[in-house]
Amino acid sequence: MQRQKQKKEGTLLCLLLLTGFFLLLELSFFIQSNKTYLFDYTFVSNNLSIPVTIIPGILYFIFAQLLIHLMFCFIIWVVVEWIADLFQLSSSRKIPFAILIWFLGLMMVLVLNQYFYPNSKFSNLSVLILFNQEITKLALLFFLTCSFLVLLLACIRFVKIIRKQFIFYNIFIVGFLILSFIFTKYTTIHPVDAATKERPNIILIGVDSLRPDFLSYFGYDRSTPFFDSFLEQARVFSESVTPLARTFPSWSGILTGQYPNQMNVRSNLAPQSNLHLQNTLPAILQRHGYKTIYATDETRFSNMGKNFGFDQIISPPTGLNDFLIGTFNDFPISNLLINTMVGKWLFPYSYANRPVYFVYQPDSFLKLLALNLKVERKKPLFLAVHFCLTHYPYLWANFSGKELTPQERYVESIVEVDKQINRFFTLLKQRHLLDHAIVVLLSDHGEALELPGDRITEKDLFMPSQYVNAAAPRFYPSGNAEEAVNQSVGHGTDVLGLPQYHTVLAFRIYGEEVFRPGVTSGIVTLLDIKPTLLNLIHLPAPESNGISLSAVIQDEVSLPLSVRPIFLESDFSPEAIRTVYPEERKVLLEGIDLFEINPRTMRLTVKDSMTTKIINSKQRAVIYGSWMLALYPQNKNIHIPILINLDNGEWTNNLKSLFASHAPVQLMLDELKAFYGSEMHHINIQPYV
Repeated sequence: MQRQKQKKEGTLLCLLLLTGFFLLLELSFFIQSNKTYLFDYTFVSNNLSIPVTIIPGILYFIFAQLLIHLMFCFIIWVVVEWIADLFQLSSSRKIPFAILIWFLGLMMVLVLNQYFYPNSKFSNLSVLILFNQEITKLALLFFLTCSFLVLLLACIRFVKIIRKQFIFYNIFIVGFLILSFIFTKYTTIHPVDAATKERPNIILIGVDSLRPDFLSYFGYDRSTPFFDSFLEQARVFSESVTPLARTFPSWSGILTGQYPNQMNVRSNLAPQSNLHLQNTLPAILQRHGYKTIYATDETRFSNMGKNFGFDQIISPPTGLNDFLIGTFNDFPISNLLINTMVGKWLFPYSYANRPVYFVYQPDSFLKLLALNLKVERKKPLFLAVHFCLTHYPYLWANFSGKELTPQERYVESIVEVDKQINRFFTLLKQRHLLDHAIVVLLSDHGEALELPGDRITEKDLFMPSQYVNAAAPRFYPSGNAEEAVNQSVGHGTDVLGLPQYHTVLAFRIYGEEVFRPGVTSGIVTLLDIKPTLLNLIHLPAPESNGISLSAVIQDEVSLPLSVRPIFLESDFSPEAIRTVYPEERKVLLEGIDLFEINPRTMRLTVKDSMTTKIINSKQRAVIYGSWMLALYPQNKNIHIPILINLDNGEWTNNLKSLFASHAPVQLMLDELKAFYGSEMHHINIQPYV
């Protein structure tokens, strides 16, 4: 008996040593793969005050990694012991057999990681052997077959063990049947909805970086069947824009109905200590009996919180550990667990977290939503959900896209998010949330992809100031030396890159006897969403700079309504972000002086002291009817004006030209100066005023 125990301990010790050696190899490869990033982290930590409150999260992550490696070792050990007992293996054969099974398990893990997570850094290693999808599938089939046979043998031994203990065998069978009954009974959905025709559920569905002209509904040649189906049955506003093409300012505008300068949200990660949020859309609905929820699969650059009037936030955890742990957590064993319920608890910074693109599976976010959307509701629901699959780098767990250009990857991400939101609507129907509902489909901003026309200033349509053949001015510092005057990239970087600011906006009313879908042209903004929704349910809309579109939606009037100035502004855009191939580390290093860490919330926010720098770097524009006037800063005081006719595309930088005399130039300048106030006092507009 003592000898048998020593054999088992010897086998376990051997497997522990192998697993420990593998863990050291993982760490070594990880450090080599992230050497530059780790060096940058030292630079970042020297420029940011890193609070000690990040330590518990890091320690938990280390504990979770050690735990799953120990569990891997323990499972191999149990399987080896059972099979060894089944075949009565001698001690001299047992340890070599254990090593063989351990290597089989390890190869299985690596092949699965390569198959399911081709963007993992460890897949870059295994791809040297499994260099195409066909070979990977063959290897996966081989190791699955071997693993199945090994587990089958282990199960045979397990059944023999429990059958010897007749009473335990019966307890096992009865327990299994009871658990099956309980699971079936309590997972059966019996939805109870509190929404009515007078107080319907209100559901905002936002898609990050989605530009309308890439949907087949608007003529693109790649099919997006769910979006098309929804838009065909909705009231679509085809010329909607956002005031600032970044996620946090855009969503803040949606919820408050105010422009960025009015609510003091001038960039992503803007500080929130001085925000006045008593009359946001969710806060108003909350006071009128609604349950309010905000959900997103991205929290790094959009720190939306309960302070906006939400009862509940559904998202990965926010804070510095999202950047640290979420970015670094790329190990083969943990990758296979991340998208399971076990992974949800062990690796919360990676589960359903879109920025951790190499392990992000679209369905993981849907599972997170399903877990939190109650079946029985005593209140109507206000639900705002933001899907970020279409954000750069346009990759996810099982889509590598290595052979594709960024533009092609962007198209694939739209096709995939179309499927993801289709599955989300299935969930809404199962929960009976669409019985009485107003659903708004929107994008927080668009995306410029350095395509011709992504900036609306076509070279051939430039109206020169003096000479007929004068060259069009390079009024904006390009991200690429070859970038033409009609090209733009990213979002929030260029106010004349209207594909960055052009958004999807459509309303659909469920449960209404009479609702007429259709397309409405004329420029509207995302700020119009708040007053429109409140008007549709007959509630007042205080503190809003948008207008209500309810009469258009209910087919009582049509646009154009009275002409109004619509303002756009850019965000702070370091050179590293003005390219279709942005490098995350360069963006981080160029912008690091802007940020600080809140030691209480662990959130990264823009320093108050850097706000002036951000504001001075901004481009500003006003749209008035068919004209647009943009001001591009060349330095702190000098701005170049660009005037463009939106109907024919002609443009100039000469505000005293014959062409400009047909535009309400002085009115537009006065509107800009009045709207931005003291921010415009020091600005000298050149070359012409």
